[in-house]
Amino acid sequence: MLLQLLVTLIELFEDTHYPILQGTPNSMLVHLMDARDTTTEALAEVIGSWEIALQIVNGGTISKTQAKALADYFNVDISLFT
Repeated sequence: MLLQLLVTLIELFEDTHYPILQGTPNSMLVHLMDARDTTTEALAEVIGSWEIALQIVNGGTISKTQAKALADYFNVDISLFT
């Protein structure tokens, strides 16, 4: 019982003082691009347009079709971009 109390208190402390922030689809994309050293030009080949790729990287909306293409390209779940 004391062990369960200790675990609960630790979880509460971590949730309060060290919350895990949820990323946005665009922040996830930028993170993946940085992690894999991907350029906007390479992303444009996946999306089909340099202008749209630039808009997305700068915070524009990611459509479902674009999310699917990005998920396939980065080999991640589509939910990261939706």
